[in-house]
Amino acid sequence: MTSETRREHRLLMIAALASIFTALLLIAAKTVAWLMTGSVSLLASLVDSVMDSLASLINFFAIRYSLVPADEEHRFGHGKAEALAGLGQAIFIAGSSIFLIQQSAFKLMDPQPIEQNAVGVAVMVFSIALTFGLLLIQKFVVRETGSTAIEADSLHYLSDLSVNAGIILVLVVSQYGFLWLDGAMGLVIALFILYSAWSIAGESIQLLLDREIPGDVRDVIGAIVAEHSLALGFHDLRTRQSGRTQFIQLHVDMDQNLSLREAHDLAERIEQGIRQAYPAADVIIHQDPVAVGPSVPVAGPGNGDF
Repeated sequence: MTSETRREHRLLMIAALASIFTALLLIAAKTVAWLMTGSVSLLASLVDSVMDSLASLINFFAIRYSLVPADEEHRFGHGKAEALAGLGQAIFIAGSSIFLIQQSAFKLMDPQPIEQNAVGVAVMVFSIALTFGLLLIQKFVVRETGSTAIEADSLHYLSDLSVNAGIILVLVVSQYGFLWLDGAMGLVIALFILYSAWSIAGESIQLLLDREIPGDVRDVIGAIVAEHSLALGFHDLRTRQSGRTQFIQLHVDMDQNLSLREAHDLAERIEQGIRQAYPAADVIIHQDPVAVGPSVPVAGPGNGDF
């Protein structure tokens, strides 16, 4: 294992532990605030934090498992553990949203005054500050490692900032007689959590189904192959992602008169170029011999060639 790989593993563990620690602190603070205020909006935020802690815990163990090197039974590594973790998170989150919808409906039908509003506002401000600090850590780790699990966790915490700001507004405005706002905000948060669960589940399922890597991968690889005059084209490009590892396979057309050494060296140079563009990629290049002559087309249309 290289020093760079060890550094990335260490960063992933730091981000996962920071997420768990943040969620536990928020659960403690919001529990006190909810008991003192009776606000269903705060209850919704509390349940959201409980789900965050479960999701972060799942993420922690999934990331640890995904970092285990490939073995005889898992030749492609253990990266899909992150996608399975995402699917588990989605199930937990969806369950919490159904509970919140029920509680919010009760609050809308029988609105009650919120007590100790100042305590609730203080806890929400504390939550925003703590969440913002965690986001800074997560964004740095995602930039350095490209982890899909940390990125998904980061997006969820980013949405929490706007939710917490909305709860502060409810706690302030409810003092002026708008008691229905508490139940309404709880319902909005519950629906938002349900939408988040749907998004996380969809992304996880696509990763498990080996969806193509999103983005302009074909254009990038085409430009890399075009840099080599001995490469006559490429086709049958296939990509997928498992955890942090991106698997890229393609066929490169080469003059059939090249020696085995020349063809191998050309494939090596193309592979190095792809790895520079996608550092976490596992690249496989198949070398296709092509008869070069005036009657033989070099690059067939519709195959991704240039």
